[in-house]
Amino acid sequence: MLIVVCAVLGYRATQGGTLLGLSQLASVAAAVGYSAVVVLTLTAAALGRPEPPTSWLRGLLAASLLLVMITWFTAMGGGVDETWSLFEHLLTPLAALVEWLFVGRRQRASRWWYPLTWAGALLLYLVVYLRADASIYPFLEPADPIFLPALAGLAATTLAVGYALVATARARRPRWDEESA
Repeated sequence: MLIVVCAVLGYRATQGGTLLGLSQLASVAAAVGYSAVVVLTLTAAALGRPEPPTSWLRGLLAASLLLVMITWFTAMGGGVDETWSLFEHLLTPLAALVEWLFVGRRQRASRWWYPLTWAGALLLYLVVYLRADASIYPFLEPADPIFLPALAGLAATTLAVGYALVATARARRPRWDEESA
């Protein structure tokens, strides 16, 4: 629930910023996605069932939020001196990373191809962004000579983050109650 709270606080602090901005879209997706994970997990627990298979969704959300954080601090040279930025670019991504590393059990079963599909979600976002002609990110202007290197950098970062998430999940030692799940 901490991730949901952080995501909502970050988005609300933007006064309802455009969902064409990846930071805002990732915050809204995190709030909705992690709310679904909480409901599914609590429902399964109430019914005495094992944790539901949510690792693909949780990985997508964590990878997207981490991409937002990395891009903000590197390519955009952003800071966290305003509430919206603190939540959208630091606290929510870090909460998602901690959740991936230390909460839940099913992420150990993440498939090798998950990061490829997570990158596909970024590609879908980029298609929508470019068709909307939003002009939010200077490095994502097709006429700019940095456009193709920026796309390559975003794709490489997304895949690197995705495979790092899968590797850390697989390297995690099972907990005593995890072996029976």
